[in-house]
Amino acid sequence: MSSLLSNDTVDTSAKGGLLISLYQSNPTSIILVLSIAAVLGLFIYNSSSSIKANKVVISEKKPTSYQIQKNRKYGHWIPDISFKTPIPEPFKNWDYKLTKPIPYRAFKHKYNITMGIRSMDWNSWIELDNEWPKYHQDKLDRLAEKGDELHGCSPKAIDASFELLQELKQFLPNRYPTLFKETEVGLDNLQTKESFDFRKGHTKEDQMVIISKLLQDDIAIMIEHEDGNYSLEGGAIILAGFWRLKDKFQLKLNEIHTSGDVPQYQEKLQNGMTKFFQRLTCDKPVVRNNYFIQTDDNLGWSQSIGDENSDVVGWYTAEVAKDVNKLYFRSERQSLRRLPISGAVIFTIRTYFVPIVELCHEPYIPRRLLNGINTWSDDVEEYKGYHKYKDVLLPYLEAMAQEQEANGLPVEEEPNVYPF
Repeated sequence: MSSLLSNDTVDTSAKGGLLISLYQSNPTSIILVLSIAAVLGLFIYNSSSSIKANKVVISEKKPTSYQIQKNRKYGHWIPDISFKTPIPEPFKNWDYKLTKPIPYRAFKHKYNITMGIRSMDWNSWIELDNEWPKYHQDKLDRLAEKGDELHGCSPKAIDASFELLQELKQFLPNRYPTLFKETEVGLDNLQTKESFDFRKGHTKEDQMVIISKLLQDDIAIMIEHEDGNYSLEGGAIILAGFWRLKDKFQLKLNEIHTSGDVPQYQEKLQNGMTKFFQRLTCDKPVVRNNYFIQTDDNLGWSQSIGDENSDVVGWYTAEVAKDVNKLYFRSERQSLRRLPISGAVIFTIRTYFVPIVELCHEPYIPRRLLNGINTWSDDVEEYKGYHKYKDVLLPYLEAMAQEQEANGLPVEEEPNVYPF
């Protein structure tokens, strides 16, 4: 500012000299001229400021991930540096010993084959509860028994896996401050006293194992190829129950589902799922749920479909269930989100596990589950092992449904609370 003043008042040999000469010859005229100039200058300044302000507003409107990526080639993600993952709110009154699992009851009176995705609240990306200690110990036991069979990370997913660690470093201590504490290099678990270093080149164990030890979820990292398809390039699949990482590792998305005989995948799901993965943006995470009936209580691997070490497994190996007390309702809550820097799609799989006899004490549940199962198509029945437990499960559900309805819970009064 001082330099501007000196140029205007001292340099009489240039514009300043002309103004001084005019003032000395006719003070009134120069005051009039300066007044007009001031008004014009103010108008011009305000107009210019408005234009600049408008330009600023336009430039500050961040492009969406889709706008950034729409002209790119498949397999070549453009880092979305404008996106910042929202910091979650602390989970109020979350308690390591007392907070119960969320009661997902993801079935309807009529079964439909759809992707069934819903928008995800950022606060709920990773869900933890008082079963965390059990899941954690089950994972440690499984890792000690099966080792590298349960986790893997190809070179294509290494950057994404470390990016995921940084996302968890932000999320977990903010959402669950009584369980996790952020450190300069990673996270500390305040209950187990485990300490993890997230820095590439400093981790004491495989990064996928570290991720698994933090969560109750299994985790998968999907990487895009130049043909627009995605493949499973990183994962820790430890408590999946019915599938093994070694059978799916580095398969493309469609191969994963067709090799698992997912009912009507090619007819109803393949095109939609392929487009969904290609169009998923960083700011639009989603969740979905599914469910199964299990004839044993093994969370990590269901022996009902055969020995985990066998080359071939399937429901055809299972014995027919004879006791409803040995049937379990297994539900998965899956989240999908895209990482902004690597562009990888992160797939979390959180399993919830409840005895059928316990489940059926909940209002309206027996009738709704029975109706849903009765609308399974033949291929869905085959996929879900229906014929191995139907003779003991269906009569029990009918009896429990009739008991509830006789006690004043008619199906027509059931509230619509899906997926709960």
